[in-house]
Amino acid sequence: MTAGPLARFTVLDLTRVRAGPTAVRYLADWGANCIKVEMPPSAGEMDMGGPRHGPDFQNLHRNKRSVTLNLKEPDGKAIFMKMVEKADVVVENYRADVKFRLGIDYESLKRVKPDLIYCHTRGHETGPRAPLPGNDQTAGCLAGVQWEDGGMWRGGKPMWSLTSFGDTGNGFLSAIGMVQALYHRDRTGEGQMVDTAIVNAQLLAASYAVAYPDGRGVDRPKIDGEQYGYHALDRLYETADGWLCIVAANDDHWRRLCAVVQPSLATDPRFASAENRTENDAILIEILTDAFKKKSAADWFATLDAAGVPCEISDPEFSLHMHEDPELIRRRLVVSYPQHFVGRYHQIGLAFDFSDTPAVIQGPPLIVGEQTVAILTELGYSAAAVDELVQGKAVATWAPESAPGGVPQNPWLEKTA
Repeated sequence: MTAGPLARFTVLDLTRVRAGPTAVRYLADWGANCIKVEMPPSAGEMDMGGPRHGPDFQNLHRNKRSVTLNLKEPDGKAIFMKMVEKADVVVENYRADVKFRLGIDYESLKRVKPDLIYCHTRGHETGPRAPLPGNDQTAGCLAGVQWEDGGMWRGGKPMWSLTSFGDTGNGFLSAIGMVQALYHRDRTGEGQMVDTAIVNAQLLAASYAVAYPDGRGVDRPKIDGEQYGYHALDRLYETADGWLCIVAANDDHWRRLCAVVQPSLATDPRFASAENRTENDAILIEILTDAFKKKSAADWFATLDAAGVPCEISDPEFSLHMHEDPELIRRRLVVSYPQHFVGRYHQIGLAFDFSDTPAVIQGPPLIVGEQTVAILTELGYSAAAVDELVQGKAVATWAPESAPGGVPQNPWLEKTA
């Protein structure tokens, strides 16, 4: 297999939580040499979803190597600057005061590497809110996503989706921005700063929710307050043993639905046209709700599918078995590999590919500090020099023997306390 399309680029990842790490994971999937630069963790320090080796951390940090540097120590800072000299991209999501205090802001690093691509990803847009802490939830509130997803137009409550579209969406925006900046540098030789925000991604997600200047919403489908659907024929229904989604999108689908669910509906004047059905939507929902409860989801699916009515079962088992699906494995939509702390680790794989430079899974989720020695050796440090840096608390390392019995340990705690 040839290398991914970004194989000649090196990326230094200083990000935390979700949006920033997501962006770098895409670059790593596209073949970039991505190095996660971690500050030595302190006692009890947590990352999103648990300790630094928790599930969310592992999901976000595959394909990356790890070096642990104490940027507050002069020696650790010097190592980082050597890495910047050889890097193409630096990504961070620190608060402004932190990166300036550490001396790792764009202007400082540009003096070390003039053609550097520097990506800063944050919570809020440029303006008065820019310095404030921001996250997926607050951005969703500001952009109106929680209003829309909660069906608040129709009596619902605001809802934050655990799929974190602001974080993951901002990861996409950042990755796309960095690739465009690299393309610009290839043409001109010039580096630049890329600036993205979680709220920008949430605004993109809510861009369908157009409003008039006076605040009135555009006439379009709106989810109901229970979040079952938009109307009687585009909705989830509870069956005798599960849930079924139907989307009868036109008159032909409507006639086919009537034929197998309740033929008398086809001649009922209350539902004779799309306009009539809209006017009597609540009544039609009540009728279909009662009808669908009489058989199982599987039985209804077989009946409706045979009749040509678009439908699907809301399957609580699918995700439990998808990692064993031979076709998904073959297409690398799911991947697995050994990981020291958890054994065999299964993960969603590649949702994209390239005909000549395929995307790549370069390795399992990182273990913090696992490649510190290797990376410092690449920079020209001897084994004795690395030992001295460890003793001086400028760097930290990890090896399997530091996790006896396979239990995750914090191998830096005594060194950095």
